[in-house]
Amino acid sequence: MDKIKRLKELTEQLNQYRDFYYNNSKSLVSDKQYDDLFDELQSLEKETGIIMSNSPTKTVGYEVKSKLEKIKHSHLMLSLDKTKSVDELREFAGNKNCLLSLKMDGLTVLLTYENGELIQAETRGNGEEGEIITHNAKVFDNIPLHIGYLGHLEIEGEAIITYKDFEDINTKLSENEKYKNPRNLVSGSVRQLDSNIAAQRHIKFIAWKVPKIEDYIKSDNSFLFRLQFVKKLGFDIVPFYTYTNISSDSENLDEMIESLKRQAKEKEYPIDGLVMVYDDIAYGESLGMTGHHPKHSLAYKFYDDIYPTELLNVEFTMGKTEILTPTAIFKPVEIDGTSVERASLHNISIMQELGISHKGQIVNVYKANQIIPQIDSVEPDNIKITDENIIIPIEICPICGADTKIIKENNRKVIICTNPDCKGKLLGKLTHFVSKNAINIDGLSEQTLQKFIELGWLNSFQDIYHLSEYKDEMSKLEGFGKRSVEKLLDAIEKSRNITLDRFICAISIPKIGKNNAKIMANKFGNFDNFKKWMYYFSDNNMDDIELSNYEYLIDWTTINGFDEKIHRAITRFISENANTLYSLLDEFIFEESNNTNGEMLNNKIFVITGSLTHYKNRNELISIIESLGGRVSGSVSTKTSFLINNDTESNSSKNRKAKELGVSIISEEDFIKMIS
Repeated sequence: MDKIKRLKELTEQLNQYRDFYYNNSKSLVSDKQYDDLFDELQSLEKETGIIMSNSPTKTVGYEVKSKLEKIKHSHLMLSLDKTKSVDELREFAGNKNCLLSLKMDGLTVLLTYENGELIQAETRGNGEEGEIITHNAKVFDNIPLHIGYLGHLEIEGEAIITYKDFEDINTKLSENEKYKNPRNLVSGSVRQLDSNIAAQRHIKFIAWKVPKIEDYIKSDNSFLFRLQFVKKLGFDIVPFYTYTNISSDSENLDEMIESLKRQAKEKEYPIDGLVMVYDDIAYGESLGMTGHHPKHSLAYKFYDDIYPTELLNVEFTMGKTEILTPTAIFKPVEIDGTSVERASLHNISIMQELGISHKGQIVNVYKANQIIPQIDSVEPDNIKITDENIIIPIEICPICGADTKIIKENNRKVIICTNPDCKGKLLGKLTHFVSKNAINIDGLSEQTLQKFIELGWLNSFQDIYHLSEYKDEMSKLEGFGKRSVEKLLDAIEKSRNITLDRFICAISIPKIGKNNAKIMANKFGNFDNFKKWMYYFSDNNMDDIELSNYEYLIDWTTINGFDEKIHRAITRFISENANTLYSLLDEFIFEESNNTNGEMLNNKIFVITGSLTHYKNRNELISIIESLGGRVSGSVSTKTSFLINNDTESNSSKNRKAKELGVSIISEEDFIKMIS
């Protein structure tokens, strides 16, 4: 009776552990403890002849492993060399036929079939040796267990979880239990001992390579042929395009890339780039390999690589608003050829969502758009939090010593200084005001502005234009001479000639940067309309000015890209600062901006394709179109006004579509003439 009682206790206990493990993503016991209890239950079931209907040793349709066995691969499964340059993709292709396909972001798996049966599945591991996960592969959503080919067949591909399934899993979990991304979830799911867990995750296998195939098609040398062959056997294969460096393909490479991205989005596939591979397998293999990667393929990374490093501290600095921004300080890490040791955390909400809480944490760093350092995630650890290593939002402003407080702004927690006269707020605004994209006063560095604030010479934007009153005192300061003072004052005088868009950018309206400032300036059309609008919000008598039926209460949401938040930010800022800003206008002589053409492209929709010669990149051209009231779309439709393509006679898909729909195809030069 004691053995039967123990058997029932073990059945209930192990089912509880399993339920907590795959429904709550937590282990109540170690793998070894679980395995020992499981072995004990199996022994008791064999000895007593009793197996409960819910016994974890007999879960119908699933298999439980005591451990994952190691296996040496039949061939090396190395990482790929990578690039972030489309031109390097063209150079890689040379005069060879290639395939350009999605680079799936999951767990690489190798399947082996013998006589039509799936006999083995293994993970990539370190490239030479992986783990056998056949029991889990058999419960993937889309793997054929039996195929109509009796020879030896090996297929490489990616085990993935689509974004839809990922979100479905996460919605059932609390905030603290949610998974960071599909890649982490599928990796953990595939390497479980219990295939019941993998079965619940809707894992899919996407084939992208056939390294070994036997007998009658063994001599076939085409990468494409082999992929299409396994597709006929029932496998899902990676979306791809064939590519050669002939003129039409080369011109359409950008289109191919965008199309593959769209396909990934439509299928909700997680990807981290694209892969170009030579179709001629023998040629690709003849190129050999390095210790890291083969030379037959090249990965094109349009997402950013992540680098782990140790968090040292979090500093709080003040920008042009009252908000104190947290900045992560970490051990220097080399990214894209430069050493990085700081990254903005933006606000308290993001800091908390990332789980940043103590020094010594391992943070994963990347460069957004290959430029701006960002924290992607934080690795879990067992470091005990103490008074010495804890990181909490500061309670005292580091600039003026006043109390801080946490408030909600646009549903995000931010920390602000409660002192309305905090010099840090003024320094941030002045630094932005004199910057290159704004008023552009050469010689007024942040350090110089800080010094002038401390001396009491600067308390507002307008004070900059009266610094000549301190000319003699200035020339006696350390680092200043008579010549440098004259040079600075000349630069200040020169800055009085300004365009409206630069002035709007300079005054620190929340959510209004360089491009949005241009859009606002175009909305006003000229300085007089802007001045009347500003006057409307000030305390002056409106009867003193000719109204000219101008619409003062502008609805900014009617402009493409301006939402309700931006509308409120503009209106609130001008309402609170109208008197000061209206007075500031007297310091300037406003010039006509080269970009101020009202809304000359209003309601016009553009599509851009092919390479550019007059503009640095597409973003620059898009910015100009939007600043003039136009919009940019990714595909040609009946709503498209113009297709911009320097090769107006090319036979690309977008050109053909434009001709079918009667959409005008124009070159960059045509566009420049249009807006001149």
